[in-house]
Amino acid sequence: MTPTWVVDRVESDLDGFHLGPVGLTIPPASAVAVLGASGAGKTTLLRTLAGFVPVRRGRILRDGQDISSWLPEERNLGYVPQGLGLLPHRTVEGNVRYPLELRGAADTGARARELLDRFGLGRLARRYPTRLSGGEQQRVAIARALAASPELIVWDEPWQGLDVLARHDLGVVLEQLRETERVPVVVVTHDPGLAFSVADTFLVLSEGRVREQGDAASLLRAPSDPFAARFVGFENVFPPAELIGGTRGSLRTWLLERAGPEGIAFAAPSLPVGPGPGATWSGRVRAARPSPHGFAIELVSDDLTVHLRLPGPIVERAPALGTTIGFAIDPTSLHPLGRRVVASPEGS
Repeated sequence: MTPTWVVDRVESDLDGFHLGPVGLTIPPASAVAVLGASGAGKTTLLRTLAGFVPVRRGRILRDGQDISSWLPEERNLGYVPQGLGLLPHRTVEGNVRYPLELRGAADTGARARELLDRFGLGRLARRYPTRLSGGEQQRVAIARALAASPELIVWDEPWQGLDVLARHDLGVVLEQLRETERVPVVVVTHDPGLAFSVADTFLVLSEGRVREQGDAASLLRAPSDPFAARFVGFENVFPPAELIGGTRGSLRTWLLERAGPEGIAFAAPSLPVGPGPGATWSGRVRAARPSPHGFAIELVSDDLTVHLRLPGPIVERAPALGTTIGFAIDPTSLHPLGRRVVASPEGS
């Protein structure tokens, strides 16, 4: 039976960087997406879970057993680093067999061939990693991670460097992994679409601390900071520094009056302006890009770049560049940033 993992107020240190406390419960067949700007501590968290960075405070529990001091090879955990860590001197099959050989498993060839066939790698078994595409290398990495039947997989940027088709295929692989193996997955990613397609829970880190955590709905309902707001898809995100200095009654002042400590976010308002509540402004069109849903319009208003939508599906005439158009912002669509308080870490 696949165990439940609990990160109980874990803290760790690496090269002067402090992570934590982090609290997280990872049940079987779940997927956690770890988000944050560069330097937030995402990779440090994965390396702490894997045992490469020691736990300074707190505990890592596997079905209630404290494994915080266990060596990486004792944790029965599959770790896929950025860059994948494939061994260049070993073939595809040799890479998949490697963790089995380290454990002295019997009949490593049979298990390796089973995984190669499962991930469509059988015909590539004798190739070396340098002769594979990015998507093929990712499939080798997940096959190798699964070779020793891990009870948790932690993966740092699984979609990095992949084209659209390979990213989709890898997302399908992760879904199948959860459904058939019930192995939980913790992934670091900067791709919102893929994160929302595979993850149940989101953990947002900032400077080593948990900024917020929860499901997709909670992130959309109340993003904590500009990074989280942009990640979940708010087109208009303004930190306080961009709003200071506006004149009385200006757009910048109006937004600043409604902003939280870390600014404000709102989705792109739709054009044309219709009846209903909303403050009306105007701006000069800087760009108009077609999309399946109409046009995405970018304009400058009060020295702010504001994103709008002109719904489709077919729009016969987009606003000309340089023209001035009016738009409205419904006050109820505004999300102040920085007011949300993160609950105590799980496991406390």
